[in-house]
Formats: sequence, structure tokens, C-alpha cells
Amino acid sequence: MKEMLTCPTTPHSLNGRAHASLDRVGSAQLLLQELLGSSLVLSEDWEQLPSNVRDELLECGETEDVLTRLVEHGLLTEYQARRIEAGTTFGLVLGNYRVLDRLGAGGMGIVFRAEHVRMRRQVAIKVLPLSPDQDQRILRRFLTEIRAIAQLQHPNIVGAIDAGETSSSDGAGPVLHFFVMEYIPGQDLEEYVRENGPLSPAKATDIIHQIASALAEANKHNLVHRDIKPSNIQVTPEGQAKLLDFGLARHFPTGVTEPGTVLGTLDYMAPEQVQDAHTVDIRADLYALGGTLYWALTAQAPFPPKGNLVQELATRLHQQPPSVRAKRPEIPAELDAIIRRLMALSPDDRYATPQAAMRALLPFLKPELRNHNELSGIRSQLDNPSSAEPRAIDDAQRAHRILLIDDEPDIRTFCRFVLQAEGLACDEVDGGAEALEAVKKRPYDLVILDINMPDMVGTEVCRRLREAPPTPHLKIIMTSGSANSDTMAQMLLAGADDFVTKPFSVVQLQARVKAALRLKDAQDRSDLLNRHLLAINHQLEESLGSRDTDLVQARNALVLALAKLSEHRANETGAHLVRMQKYCRCLAEEAARTTFTGQIDEAFIEMLECCAPLHDIGKVGLPDHILLKPGRLDQDERIIMQAHTLIGAETLSAVAEQHGSALAFLQMAIDIIRHHHERFDGKGYPDRLSGSDIPLAARLVTIADVYDALRSRRVYKPALSHAAALQVMLESASGQFDPALLQAFQRCAPQFERIYRASPD
Repeated sequence: MKEMLTCPTTPHSLNGRAHASLDRVGSAQLLLQELLGSSLVLSEDWEQLPSNVRDELLECGETEDVLTRLVEHGLLTEYQARRIEAGTTFGLVLGNYRVLDRLGAGGMGIVFRAEHVRMRRQVAIKVLPLSPDQDQRILRRFLTEIRAIAQLQHPNIVGAIDAGETSSSDGAGPVLHFFVMEYIPGQDLEEYVRENGPLSPAKATDIIHQIASALAEANKHNLVHRDIKPSNIQVTPEGQAKLLDFGLARHFPTGVTEPGTVLGTLDYMAPEQVQDAHTVDIRADLYALGGTLYWALTAQAPFPPKGNLVQELATRLHQQPPSVRAKRPEIPAELDAIIRRLMALSPDDRYATPQAAMRALLPFLKPELRNHNELSGIRSQLDNPSSAEPRAIDDAQRAHRILLIDDEPDIRTFCRFVLQAEGLACDEVDGGAEALEAVKKRPYDLVILDINMPDMVGTEVCRRLREAPPTPHLKIIMTSGSANSDTMAQMLLAGADDFVTKPFSVVQLQARVKAALRLKDAQDRSDLLNRHLLAINHQLEESLGSRDTDLVQARNALVLALAKLSEHRANETGAHLVRMQKYCRCLAEEAARTTFTGQIDEAFIEMLECCAPLHDIGKVGLPDHILLKPGRLDQDERIIMQAHTLIGAETLSAVAEQHGSALAFLQMAIDIIRHHHERFDGKGYPDRLSGSDIPLAARLVTIADVYDALRSRRVYKPALSHAAALQVMLESASGQFDPALLQAFQRCAPQFERIYRASPD
């Protein structure tokens, strides 16, 4: 029976071959077989249940008990169980989707939360049941919504995924037409405001700014939504706003409305839409957007209902927009003026485009700009970018400079406004070629780079910037309004540091930029500190002169002796330490001739050569049963073994606190000891550092140590030949080693072979 229950039957009914087995199975078994056959219960979920649970389910005598247990174990939702128990299962499976829950209903159908049975991706499905005797114009309106959303790809518009229809097995019921959309968690704006109360100006304008961006996309396709209202705006927990329900959308150049459409929602309807819904343009949506902003700020509709629809329709033709300051006096007068202009009686008195409305809303997107006395200065900056001087975040710290590369002026304006308010200096260019010229003339800390530009694609610009970096640690954030997450992830592999999907909110832009600049500052400080330490150490060593040469030699000898004590306890030979010194010098000299010219000098190499033998000094602190175990370590023992990096580093850190004169030497030793087991892809230990965050000295020692370990015999492995060791290391190049250092290693690999043969174990 268990095997039979894992074999699905037809997905369109709860019947199928189960009836052929009715005389051989119990009611619980028959129900489970039907649920599995219809994909309401997925076979993979059933098979993952413990065998005793499956047996208990098969032994249940009542349908109600079976359904209750399936809900408890997560194989069904409560909504599914209620529908199955009531016998209304038609429509619980729609094509490749199984319905999980009911989200809501409207004039154009019922919306469900569902799941693709193969991809296990959650979606929202709008379902329109339609009988043959119903007005077919309803279906045309439903198709209007499907086709409108299908052509709009925008982060603030609900995404279309699939569409289809299904009929009952007997053909007697209605046809279920369905439209599959992305599932958006959160609440609609109406629910959100009712639950949380009136929003702050910053929060409200952020949401409206995002919806205005969605309307700008619709306007590009000559679409008018005609039903903008709070309940058609979904707000995610992260604050992203999504525009829903294009059932009333129309192509305004044709002057033709889809048959069967209705006017919309009176509370937010433009006067011209009351008169003739067939002739409105995008400015009718801007009127409704103003009313929605009024709702977000006051939790009240702009025009209280009068109870008489005819009277309300007549009144709306001459009704002046309300003042939000009458409800909330603390709202800036400038924001009140924006709402009034959005809701002007005449379309000619409103903003001409959604982009114009977005520009007007910009000064209110940040909480600290609520003081209306600051707004006049901000507006002048928007109108005259050259007059905008960046303010410093800290008087002791220079302002970072950012290059905005995008062919859309509104995107550049938005970014400049938000970033300049954070004390960041911004320059703008509208194409890739101009950007490459700009970075030659002025140093930048970060570039925000659009993928799709007419003269040069963003990936090509990114590639050129990485091939010839104009400044150290330049950060690149890629943007796109059309690429999916997989495409954007590929940008990271191409050299980008981060990506953000357009249109992005103030919070998103600030977070990504600040994170990138913090990383750059840390890398710059690290480089500066390393150069400073090396310079000081070099000066100190030079100042010692010949009189103190013996001290340096004594230091090096003591370091080697101390390392040999550790190696002796670990049953390793002293030849390993000598080889490590020679490997590191060889590799560092080769790297200094190419990519690392400015980072590796003779002083660095001498110090590296001295510190390298200390890489495993922390093993002194490990227990004997771990350190001396013959054979491979188990998982718990391996964790203890990995602690040697921390033991050694913390020991030397304590020494460094008391001997500042040797700080540069000790710091390099600490870096090597702690980080020589890190991986370039971030999967190493103990700190999971990645890329250039791993100190350069540690990256050099890693290659030398791995090569020598592969060449050396252990109880649990034989020694590899030079060719075999080289092959193993190159196959690990995708993640373990610094690619630039690995190339240097390949060039000097023959010298590594000679070093090993000259000092064998």
C-alpha cells in the first residue's frame, strides 16, 4: 500500500484509479491515494514522514482524523483540509499549482496563495470562475489585466508568471480562468495604515514615490491604471511597495476601453474619470496617487462619503482637494502643496508625468528633512546640481566621491539627492565611455553603474574598471530595472561588489552605498597601516646599523628555534620550516614583479621569511591526543585542531601589547598564524575572511604550506610528486587560493620543486 500511495494519478480530480481499488483499501488509504494522485499532498512530503507516522495515518478510520493529522504534519493547510472535508475540491489544483490558502476577493475574482508542485515556489493566483451563460466581457477584462501586467516588468509592479484555465471533470461547473503572479508578503496600504495609524511623511512619501515609479513604467507602455487606491498597493515587510490589480487598465492612445470595464473607486477617482472614463490619461492616476498619499498621512479618505452616489458624482466634478495640514498641522506646507497639485481639478494643473511627481517628492523621503525651512535649499540643489556642495560627515574626514553612471536623468537625480544628503559628493555621466574618461580625471571611491546603457553595457564598463583600477579598492554597485536575480548575481562574478534592482528606495540605496564605503575605508586603512608599519620597521632596522645586525639575526634565530620546538612536538621535521621560508621568499619575489608591485618590497619579504615558520606555533597549546593522533581526525577533533590558529594569534597579540617596538614584525606573525587557513572564497577558518580581506602575508603562506603538505608523507596519506601536487592545487584554484598569487606560483613552481629536493624530510 505504501508503494501504491507514492504513485500519482491524474491531477484534475480526486478520483482516478483509487476507485478501482475500493474493495481492497480502507477509507483512510483511499483518501490518501486520492490526495497524492491529485497533487494536493505531494509524494516527496509523504515519503519524508517517519514510517511510524505513515502507518498511523493509514490506520485512521475517519476522514476528519486523517485530515487533522495531515495538517499537523504540514502536508496540508487548514484551508485545504476544510475544502476537502466539505467536498469542494474543484479548483484546489490549477494546472501545476496547488492552492494553499485564500487571500481575498474582489470584483475580478478570488486571490489565493498557491505553490508550484515541482518548483515548490509560492505564488499568488487570481481565479475567475465563469459559466457559459455569464457576460463574456468579464473575461475580456480579466485578460486585459493579465496582458497589462505581462508587458510590465518593474520592481514596484506585481510580476506576471503564468495563466491558464481548468474545467471540472464532468464539464458541468464553471470554467476557472486563473492568473499566476508573484506572491508578495505583507499588507496592502489600506490595512497597513489602519493597523499602524497615519504614516510619517518620510514613510508615506517613500511608498508613493515607489508607486509613482511604477506608474512611470506603465506610462511608457501607454497604460492608465484607473484604479489607484490604498488597497491596490501591497507593502512588504522590507518597505517595498507593489502596485496590483490592472483590471481597469487601458491603452490611452487608442481611446478605446476594454468592454465591460467599470469606473473604479470613487474615493480616489479623478473628476475627468467621473465624466468619461474612456478618455483619461496618466494624470488621472496621479490624481488618485495624491488621494492615496492623503490617506497614508491621515488614515482618512480625501472625500468623506455622503451616502448618495449621484450626489457624490456630481460634487466630485467641482470639489477642491483637501488640505492634509488641516488634519496634521505638523506636515510641511510644501508636502501639502504637492498633494493639492496632484489632486488639482484640471489635469493641466497637475504634474505632467509620474517622473515630475517623483522629483517633487524627493525632499521628503528622509526623516531629517521634515523641517520645511530646509526645503527651499534642497529644491535649489535639485534645480541646479552644480550649486550643491557636499557636507562632510565628519570634519576630520574627507567626503567620499561617487560617480553615477546611468542614461536615465531621473535615476541620477534621485541618487544624487539621497547621497548628497548623506555628505557624499556625486558626479554624473550618462554613458559608459564618458564614465571611463571621468575616472581618469578624478579619483572616485564608488561607482553606481547601470547595466543597460545605449553606448556601452555596464558589464563592459565594470570589466574595464577591474582590469585597470583607477583607484585602490574602487567599489562598484550595479543597477538594473529588468535583470533577474540570477543575472545580477552574475555581475558579482564579473567584478561588481553589490547590486540593487531599480527602482530602489532611499533605505536600499543608503544601505548598499554605506556598506560598500565602510568596506573600502577598512581596506584603505589596512593598506595604510601595513605600509606605515613596514616603513617604520624598515626605518628602525636601518637605524640599528651594523651595530644591531646581530640583534636582528638573533631574533630570526630565536623565531626559528621556537617554531622548531612546536614542529618537534607535532612529530614534524625542521626541514619543513626551512622549506617554508624559502617557498615564501620565492613566491613573494615573483608576485612583487607583477600584480603586487606596490605591496611587496624587500623589507616585506625579509619579514615574511622570518615570520613564516611561526604559522603553526599555536599547536603547542593543543592536547596530545589530538596533536599526536595517528590517522585522520574526526569532526570534533578537527574543530579542536582548528583552534591552533586562535591560540597562536592570541598568544602573540598579548606579547605585542607589551613590545610596541616590534609591532610590525609581530603583526605580520599574528596575521600569518591566524589566517593561513582562510580560503579566498570565504569558506576557510577561523574568521571566514575572503578575497583581499585576508592579509597578504597569510595568502602567501597558505600556498607554501599547502604545497609542502601535499609533498610530505603523513600516516594517513602518501607523499605526492611535484606534478601531482601542482595539479591538485590548480584544481582548487576556484576558491582556495588568491588567483593572482596562484598565477605567480605557477610561474615559479619549478623553484618550489628544487627547494623541496634540496631539503627533504
